[in-house]
Amino acid sequence: MKQVRFGVIGAGGAWSFHSNACAESPLVTFTAVYDINAKHAAKMARRYRGGDMKAFGDLGEFLKSDIDAVLIMVPHAYHEEIVERAAAAGKHVLCEKPMATSLEGCDRMIRATGEAGVRFMIAENHRFLPAHRYIHDAVQQGLIGQVTHVRAYEGVNEIAGLSQPDFWKGDPIKAGGGSLMDMGAHKFAALEWILEDRVESVTAMLAKQCINLPEKAEDNALAMVRFSKGVIAEITVSFTQVTPPFNSLEIYGTGGTILENHMWERPVRIFSHHESMGDQRQQWIEPDIEHEPFPRYYNISVKHADEHFARCIQEKRDPEFTPEDAKSAIAGVLMGYLSAHTGKAASRDDLMELAQEKGTQCLLETLTDHIPVNKNLPEVKRMKAIGFNATRAEEIMNRHDLDLLIVTSPVNVFYMSGLPVLHAAPNPILFALSNQYPNVAMVRRDAAITLFNWDLFRSVDRFCWVADHKGTIGQKDVRRAMWSKIKKWGLVGKRIGVESTAPKYLLDHLARKNPDSEIVVADEAILDMRLVKSDEEVRRIEEATRITENAIMACVEAARPGMTDNDFLKIARTSFIESGAEGWDHLTLSIGDSDPEAPGIGTAAKEGDILRFDFGAMYEGYVSDVNRHVVLGPVPADAAELIERLIQFQEYYEQRVKPGVNIRELNEQAIAYYKTIKPDGMTFAVGHSIGLECEETHLFGTMGLYDRPFEKNMVFEIEAWEPFGGTLIGVEDCYVVTDDGCRKITTLDKHMIEKR
Repeated sequence: MKQVRFGVIGAGGAWSFHSNACAESPLVTFTAVYDINAKHAAKMARRYRGGDMKAFGDLGEFLKSDIDAVLIMVPHAYHEEIVERAAAAGKHVLCEKPMATSLEGCDRMIRATGEAGVRFMIAENHRFLPAHRYIHDAVQQGLIGQVTHVRAYEGVNEIAGLSQPDFWKGDPIKAGGGSLMDMGAHKFAALEWILEDRVESVTAMLAKQCINLPEKAEDNALAMVRFSKGVIAEITVSFTQVTPPFNSLEIYGTGGTILENHMWERPVRIFSHHESMGDQRQQWIEPDIEHEPFPRYYNISVKHADEHFARCIQEKRDPEFTPEDAKSAIAGVLMGYLSAHTGKAASRDDLMELAQEKGTQCLLETLTDHIPVNKNLPEVKRMKAIGFNATRAEEIMNRHDLDLLIVTSPVNVFYMSGLPVLHAAPNPILFALSNQYPNVAMVRRDAAITLFNWDLFRSVDRFCWVADHKGTIGQKDVRRAMWSKIKKWGLVGKRIGVESTAPKYLLDHLARKNPDSEIVVADEAILDMRLVKSDEEVRRIEEATRITENAIMACVEAARPGMTDNDFLKIARTSFIESGAEGWDHLTLSIGDSDPEAPGIGTAAKEGDILRFDFGAMYEGYVSDVNRHVVLGPVPADAAELIERLIQFQEYYEQRVKPGVNIRELNEQAIAYYKTIKPDGMTFAVGHSIGLECEETHLFGTMGLYDRPFEKNMVFEIEAWEPFGGTLIGVEDCYVVTDDGCRKITTLDKHMIEKR
């Protein structure tokens, strides 16, 4: 029978088991390999002893080759996308466990392979281990009577991987959790098959017993499990076992007991009262089962799994271990994580309800908040991201087709990492020295971030949420570190985004070292990430607004003839600092027809002048923008009429902003509306996003116009101005988009303030 030609996706550690197990298989041959690191793929192909293997650095070209099936061995979070692509290319799919990190991901894989008409199986080697086959048959034949309870254990040493902040192992998103997902998937799959039953509920206890990195998930876990037919089980898994890996299983029944340990020469011991045991009844026996202690039992089980799938392809039949079985195992793990979130047992019904309401991916996004840390471990603290959202960033990177994003400006380095490089940060020396001692953040397509920071700054972990950071001294050091990462990640020749203000020495280095890469300006992608604010960002902008309004009112209260612009600037600065601001983004003010962009030249106020205060405080990195007018005397009637008209214009926008409304279309409608109020009116309408900068990007106005919808948690200004008496007067307020509209953040009355 002709061998099935497999192509390997991902040249990681699991490959050694498959290559060794099937080196002489009459059913399986590996003929191609793809890895994101093309050099790594080439090395893997050279070392393969089972035949000729062609290396690919492009997944599309790999899938066009003459392989029959793919074997996927990449970090768990990427299973879904690659399975979909392989299925769409007409390739049968064998994918390493766990199937996916969420039920939604499992469904995507099942749907994609089903629609493509290809065979699909998860390479759950425990399901094909001869020892487990014997145990399954013994249980189903009733050799130990009715099963009452089960104890299952698996332990490995993953301390090295868990200690690396930038390594995917134990990452809640990339790995789908910690030890419970990684090894619990084995246990749930094997036990559901052995018992021929489904898990009904799980009560889990998670812990960090050895590694206390805040971004990592549990290194040890214990799950108390109830099956639908009444069997109870204990599943314990550990990433911190310091002996060679092993699995063990205890199954207790009303008529006997089965013990298993993969480190034994004979892995199974059974004590049975069953009459079919004959002379061996009521005594411990060790059946003759195909087995070898670690690590060779992996090769045995993997060979059985790979060859079973190959036969299914040849014979055009479905695998015994179905995708639905694999999905059920993931459900068991996720019930455990749901239990850790709620502190009580989680049933399959509870999980299905969560899947319908929010999706099970949400369990992973906050998993680390529900994992207790051993009190004996040294405390490790790391900041949480303020605005950066990895899920949104990954979607934006894909939308802009960026394999890597390199940011160098202080504001964007701060946004991506939390490194205090803003001009009003706790350590402004980093801002002042940014050109000589560059700080660089590199964002990969999966939203993983690496930070290169000034090496003399030793408090990175106290300010940053980026786990993978490296101290550098100068430009040469940064160039070397950047290029090392690009090679390590397999991004040579890939599409790289940079800021339009990126330093020339970095661009020259990229062009010289990586001439095959497409280097593109990615300002729009960065703005896309920053445009929608987190709740914490909104809170900071609101506080900056409160502080700014206090400063404006302090100036209003002090306003009288004879006061100079320098007097007002001093009052505003003092108010900012006393109210808790780190500093100010702008202090724009005019007296009469003086230049509002250049205060501080000693202009004195006189009776009848209109004073304009346009201030923006900076609070914890985020800014505000508030404008109000005060008149030293009665408000001129024509000025009051003008302001009233501009308020109507502004409120036209305000009343119609909500998620989904197109910004360009609303702006056109508002301009047309204003013409109905004053056909000959000459107004300047501006809407700009506010956050780390006062004018992050202009949504509409003379500086640009966005043809895109509003989204929830956008924070923005709506301004309207008209000439009056040699100057401009107008209205300016800050808003945040809500679920069904927008909410005004500014609180001061919009009308001119009369000061007699």
